[in-house]
Amino acid sequence: MADSQYIQEIFNLLNNYEKKDQAEKQECLSLATKLNEMINQSNNKPQYSINILDILNVHEPLTSLLFSMILNYRNHNDYALCRSFIEHFLVPCGFDMKWYDSPQITAETNHVDVCIQEKRKYSIIIENKLKGAVFQRNQIARYIGRMREDGFRDDRIFIIIIPNKIEKSLFNHVNKSVWRLPKDWWKPNQERECAYQDLISCKCDFNLSCDGCKGCEKDLREEFVSRTMILDNELLDWLEKSCIPNIPLEEQVLISTILQFIDFINGIYNNRFNDKLIMEIEQFLREELLKDQTSALDQWKVVEEKITEVEQLTQSLQNLKNSIGKEIINEWKKQLTILGWNVKDYDDNECHGFYIDIRGIKCGCWKDNNNESPYWGFRCKEISDEQRGIIHSILEETETTTDEKPTGDWIAWNYDLDAGERCETFFRAALRLHYLG
Repeated sequence: MADSQYIQEIFNLLNNYEKKDQAEKQECLSLATKLNEMINQSNNKPQYSINILDILNVHEPLTSLLFSMILNYRNHNDYALCRSFIEHFLVPCGFDMKWYDSPQITAETNHVDVCIQEKRKYSIIIENKLKGAVFQRNQIARYIGRMREDGFRDDRIFIIIIPNKIEKSLFNHVNKSVWRLPKDWWKPNQERECAYQDLISCKCDFNLSCDGCKGCEKDLREEFVSRTMILDNELLDWLEKSCIPNIPLEEQVLISTILQFIDFINGIYNNRFNDKLIMEIEQFLREELLKDQTSALDQWKVVEEKITEVEQLTQSLQNLKNSIGKEIINEWKKQLTILGWNVKDYDDNECHGFYIDIRGIKCGCWKDNNNESPYWGFRCKEISDEQRGIIHSILEETETTTDEKPTGDWIAWNYDLDAGERCETFFRAALRLHYLG
């Protein structure tokens, strides 16, 4: 009897905990709804959101191209915005304007997002992480190696990183191998001697070593840190306060492009709220959460507890989103099966999906085991030139472009909430081009 009573008490305790947890989540959702209503009714609410970059869901290559086009603006043969950018950010890092004459500004050339350089004078590498792309194995070190090969001295190589969130400690969160230059740095990512496990790690990131360590240059971070900058809000301030005021009023297309770019980045950084609205939100939260608390210490404890509840709710919603993403994949698979396509399941530790085989190429829809969106993709290990040609022909036949860079065995892919329909167009194109059957 005592044992059954003990079990019942445990059950009641768990049941009460679950009820409390659900009540807290419901309270957070209710507060979020009230806050959203307050923002919509406020005189300080954000401007009507109509950002073309958001609508098109652009990825790193297009944002890099856009930024390079802004820097390429010329007024009477003067690259006014590029010169301003260098004076503002790089002169304090040791750049001598005597080097500056006629810059060459490129995007997505030799895998560098944006590059500003003049032959043998200087090279400015701009690494765009606005959409959250991870640093690849030896990535910054490889850029430095390439610039050295092109004849640039170390003290004239500058690096700028544009992150996807406001975080000046970015250097502490990337693998140390990002700044290390192995002797075989010029080889493809997975063919380097130090490659380990995934697409981004070296053995040294796990305190392991290999024969390649003997010829690896390990101190590039220390050498280049004084010529490396992380630009987040500073870039926005420069675009708004230094660029726009110095552009002639008749250049309305350029001005509107910069305004859209600023708004786009503000959206990524969650900066679209103005100061007055931020104060209004703070006052709203004080009234909702702290009206019964008098001391600052008690208020602190209430806010800290609420942050924990919100984090738990956020994680629960992310888990729900991830589950629904896999359900979307299953719905697409069912629809394509009904249409007669012989799709096969794909599941491993990294993703859930389905595909059909097109001459050794897996073409299908996928959802990673994280909170990213579903995507279509072509994947193939040890791909041949013939298989690359097949993928190119299918993309060309369906007039499909992709902003995502090939990684690992992913040859072409893109996030797409219409990926199921997109894949059917790929399958039909493969049939028309006689790649199936």
